[in-house]
Amino acid sequence: MELIQYIQENNDKKIVDKIIALENTAWPQDKENNIFPSGLNTYLTSFILIENDIAICHVGIRKTILYHKEEKYLACGLSEVVTHPHYQKRGLASQIIKKAIEFIILQQADISIFTCTKEKVSFYTRLGWQVIPGACFIGGTTNKSFRSDDLNLVTMIMFISHKSKQHRKDFENTDIIFELKENQLW
Repeated sequence: MELIQYIQENNDKKIVDKIIALENTAWPQDKENNIFPSGLNTYLTSFILIENDIAICHVGIRKTILYHKEEKYLACGLSEVVTHPHYQKRGLASQIIKKAIEFIILQQADISIFTCTKEKVSFYTRLGWQVIPGACFIGGTTNKSFRSDDLNLVTMIMFISHKSKQHRKDFENTDIIFELKENQLW
């Protein structure tokens, strides 16, 4: 197995095709509308585990500036975390996410934030994220917001910088609003 980092500027169609093939295998219901990356405006990089010329695990990283409660934060989040069904339950995603955490810290992010299903909360908690009471990630656009709680998703946050740790309470019982693209969350 080989772990590679893909940066959009590389514009490597072979790697993109492998990521899309993996996503189509794991999420066949989304096959019709699958493009990569799905949010070019915030896409930063991906870590992909390759075996026998096939992508078997992928973790995307998003990055943007978040303005929240009169503070400015550099926010990074995970996106399109997927493992090929034949390779699940082997710790591969955990290994790649640990690399992603190192990368996010090197970016000097204040927080790492994203959404996940309730079934995945314990997985991400073991890796360092927290469920913040009442936090709701709001993506989409100003005119067409896209709420994580409407989708029954949980907002996960890792406080990285001293500033974000000092303002942790500001993220409780509140909407955390990101200007993304229509129908987009992390």
